[in-house]
Amino acid sequence: MNNSENIGKLMHLELAKIESAESCSESEFVIAGAAEAILQSGNRNWIPIIVKETGDYQYEVVSNNFVYAVAKKAQLERAWCIVIDPKPSNIEQAKILGREANPTVNLSTASKDTIIAALEYLVKEQKWKNVKPVEAANKILASNREQWSDFIPLTKLPCGLSKARLDCITKVFSISPPPPPPPPPEAVSVKRASRDEIFDRLNYLSTNKIGGFENIDAEKTADAIFTANKGKWKSLTPIAKLECGLDTAKMKIIKTLFSL
Repeated sequence: MNNSENIGKLMHLELAKIESAESCSESEFVIAGAAEAILQSGNRNWIPIIVKETGDYQYEVVSNNFVYAVAKKAQLERAWCIVIDPKPSNIEQAKILGREANPTVNLSTASKDTIIAALEYLVKEQKWKNVKPVEAANKILASNREQWSDFIPLTKLPCGLSKARLDCITKVFSISPPPPPPPPPEAVSVKRASRDEIFDRLNYLSTNKIGGFENIDAEKTADAIFTANKGKWKSLTPIAKLECGLDTAKMKIIKTLFSL
């Protein structure tokens, strides 16, 4: 079972040894026509069935169920197949490449362009007329999507993606919040810290997208703070005046990692 020597091989397998847990939804007319095409070309299916081993000389279809249905209709004794490593990620890839499953996008972390592309696909596929992909993507990005645990907050955004459309939405989107950030570095004195110590703390905030710090340049901001004349500072407030992107709204977070 799961003979690694067969993985990736093109094999001429007995059709009687292959089963499928899924039925083919294609019309009988198309299946019959494709079966006739196989019979007219020497009884060979030029597009192989993708299978996994389930036992000794026993196989299960994981992709190209249409070809399997056609081979059965043509009453072939053997069909050309490729044996796949049965890892879930490999099977998912085979289904996506065989157009038997859609790729999914993690709505919690996806970029704007990726969200727009997925929405454009849905709008075209479902013929939605009141969903504008760019506007909907902007509203999603402006929300606290990283905190979502399901699609309910999405359906409350005024962008046309209502509860009635959840079945379609879940075919291309998933929700998987990013893991919590690692523990923050220990606070350091802004007057005595090295340039690298300042950068490490700013980079922590930027990398983990804490408090809007993902929009700052950690390198330039670290340089600005390190080279500033801090001798007369009596608080951290002067940092907001360095014109390095750290406004007064960010000072509360700065105070968690820096002191005088």
